[in-house]
This record gives sequence, C-alpha cells and structure tokens, in this order.
Amino acid sequence: MQISIHCSLPKSSISHSKLLRNLFLCIALCCFFGCAAPEKQEAPTQKPEIRAVWVSVLGPGLKSPEEIKQLVDTARRANLNTIVAQIRREGAAMYKSDLLPRHASIVERPDFDPLATLLKEARDTSGGKARLAVHAWFNTFKIGEQEDYLSSTPTPIAIVHPDWYTRDSQGTLQYELEQGLPEVQSHIIAAIEECIRNYDVDGVNLDFVRYFGNDRGYHPSALKRFHQASGRDGTPSIDDEAWSDFRRNQVSSFVKRCAISVWTHRPEAIFSVDATGWGPAPIKHFSETRPYTEALQDWGGWSERGWLDLVLRMGYKREWVEDQANEYRDWADYTNELIAISEGRMLTVGIGGHFNPTEAMLTQYREAVDRGLGTSLFSYDRPTKEAADGKERGYRSPIWEVIGKTIYPHPAPLPLPNWRDQRSFIAGFLKDESGNPITGAEVALTGTSHKAKSDGAGFFAFFALPPGSYELSAPGNTIDGFKVNAPPGRVTWVDQNQ
Repeated sequence: MQISIHCSLPKSSISHSKLLRNLFLCIALCCFFGCAAPEKQEAPTQKPEIRAVWVSVLGPGLKSPEEIKQLVDTARRANLNTIVAQIRREGAAMYKSDLLPRHASIVERPDFDPLATLLKEARDTSGGKARLAVHAWFNTFKIGEQEDYLSSTPTPIAIVHPDWYTRDSQGTLQYELEQGLPEVQSHIIAAIEECIRNYDVDGVNLDFVRYFGNDRGYHPSALKRFHQASGRDGTPSIDDEAWSDFRRNQVSSFVKRCAISVWTHRPEAIFSVDATGWGPAPIKHFSETRPYTEALQDWGGWSERGWLDLVLRMGYKREWVEDQANEYRDWADYTNELIAISEGRMLTVGIGGHFNPTEAMLTQYREAVDRGLGTSLFSYDRPTKEAADGKERGYRSPIWEVIGKTIYPHPAPLPLPNWRDQRSFIAGFLKDESGNPITGAEVALTGTSHKAKSDGAGFFAFFALPPGSYELSAPGNTIDGFKVNAPPGRVTWVDQNQ
C-alpha cells in the first residue's frame, strides 16, 4: 500500500513553535509510512501482432521525403507497427529499378528513392522512437493500359508485350496481365527479386494476386495449355469446374513461386498476400466462398499448406449495413479458425476505413482486438469515411490520435515468421534435354506422402517439411533418385546439373 503524505507549511503569521511542531509531525509520519515516490506504472506486455496500414500511391504518403516523414510519424502516433507501402503499381516502380519504369508521381525527382527513404525513416529509433516494419506492396497482375509510361525507360510491358494482356470469354482484351502465362509470372517475380536483393525490406506483399472475376483468363495460350492438360477443346464456360480449377492453380503456382523466391533471397522477410473477402464467410469450407469461386483465389488453402507467412485479409465491410456488419464478424471468426490450423501463419482483419464513419470504424477495430486479431487498415490516405469525403486526409485526420489512445494505447512488438525455423523447403525446375520446361509432371519424396506437380514453368516445390534427408522420385527425369539434405529454416534448391 502506498500512502501520500502532504505537509503544508504554515503561513508566516503562525508561531515558530507551531511551525516546528508541524515539521516534526511530517517527518515522523514519513518515517512511519515511508516517503518513497510512487512507482512508475509499466506498460502492460503486448503480444507480437501485425498493426498495419496500407499506403497507396494514389494519395499522399510516398511521393516526397516530407510525405514519408509525416507517414512514419503518423503511424507511430497510432502505435501501429507495419507500413505496407505500394512500390509497384501499373507496372511502374517507386524504387530504383532496371526492369520497371519509374512511377509517374516521382518521375520529376530522379534522385529521390521512396523505398530507401521510407526504410531509413522507419528504422530511425533515435530518441526512443519505435522501429516500424516496411512491407513492399506489389500490385501484380493489374497494370491497366500504362498510358503514363508508353515512352518510359525501361520500356513498359504495354509496349514490349501487349500480347500479355488477358481476355474475357468473348475474346475481348482486358488490361490485366494473364495469370496463366509462365512468362508473365517470371517477369513479376524478377521484379520482386530485384527489389529484395537491393532493399532490406521486412516483408513482401502481393495484391491483385487473383483473377478479376471468373470471366477472365481466356488468353489463347492459357486456353491451349488447358486443352493439352484436359484433353478437351473449345471455349469452356466461366463456371466450368475443370476450367476454374486450372485457372485457380495458375494463381496458386504463382504464390508458391513467389514464396520460395522471397524465402530464398530474404528468409527473414514476411511473405504476405492481400486476400479478398467478398460475400459471406464460409460455413463448412473455404471452397464455398466467392473468393474461391469468383476471384479463383484459394487463400485459405495457401495458409493451411504453408505457402505464405501472412494473410492481410481485405475484409472491407460497411459497419452501418447490417448484413455487412454480420459478415465482418463471421469472417473474423473464420480467421481465428484458420489461424488455429495454420501452424504459425498469421492472418489479420482488414478494415475498410474509407467505407466507415469514425465510430463504425473504431467498432470494427474493437471487434478485431476482442478476438486477439491483428489488423490492417485501408488506407493511410482515407482512414475514415469523413476523411474520404473531406479534407482531413492522411496525417491530417484526427483518427490516428484516437487509435493510439483508445485502440492501441501501448506499442506492440513486431511478429516474426519463426514458424519456418523448424520447417524445410525443397524447390526446383524440371527441364528437358533442350532446357525447355516440363509441365504437369509429378515429383515425389520417396517413402513419404509428399507429392508435387510441375507448373507451366516447370517449377515444383515442397513446403513445410520436417528437416532431414530426402530422395526425389521423378521417373524419366534426370533428378530421379536425387538425394537432398533439407536443413531447417531454409529453401534447398534442386539443380538438375549437379
């Protein structure tokens, strides 16, 4: 028990004897109870969790050193710990790249490097400032017509490869890259690898890693691959089960290749995807959901199988619409169910601030906190509906102070992808004697139930294996019988030339 003793000195009109008597009384009481100052209250220990905000190049935040400083200061005021910064949009880069044109918003500042500047500011811990994680956010297959980049150097895809755009079921050109082309996937992965070799980012985040509705993917080359794999011909309907499985597998193969690339070149980085949350949450299985059937994005399966570290779920629901408010909570409950079977993988609740007035947005934050879930807010520029409708956007919004006082009054440590520390990963490419990819071939690990099929690029991978020695089984291929030692926490590549 602490007791505070207040000893007021008497006014000058009081006698000297009374002054001494009061002084002696104060001393005696202090000796009896103790005069130690109240102990400083320690902040409660916080569990590591993702508290993220997406920062789009469509608004302020990344286009100048001043904007970046404001962004970092704002995230710290709200006790957030992760900035998901859009550094590839419309096939253009917000960092120094030899593969991609420079983004239009910074083309007039040739010496300015947004990603390098952000990393420096986020990691400045002088004066007791919190270190913030920076995840490099790549828009993958969505690039538009690239009208701002047609005369850029490096030359954009729209000029070099107009044949990479996808088609709908009527054959109409869509300004989205075709997911079913191995060369498209290789191009995007090359850009990611260029970035993570040159910048020590804390994470790589993939957005639009899906189809834009199930009336997509009808590129002639993708259809040809489907016909070869299925033994069919003609144009399948948008809801043809085999055709949907084929397209869904193209996206899943891309996610697996990206994961292996990130964990090879920067194993300490968190690999994440932005996941759609369309419609109701699953009742029995993820395959019932619109993300699975319409976006052809099996992010529930990716988490279960260990093909990523983190899902930033875009659960953008309007709290003031009853059905959507219920869906928000159902998806949050499903997120916890998925975490329970994902062996260390992380999933957050995405909050669409631009959809919700302040109180509604804070309600959704509290629902996430009550469930022990991390969060990701879209977006820094439009954190609330008031901000989206008015002028208090970005750092000017008063919501950041509110979040930092009522939702996250104390900082939280950054989580680490340490689930991989006791798991092993094996990857390789199947090639024929001429160096061409072998697609659709099965590779197995002898004496186990682990099997993988090579994709359109010949890529195959085994995920989340117990560390140890394995023998590859690939009849008719040069890697058949290969012995592979797979240590924990790393990717082991199979070289056909060894």
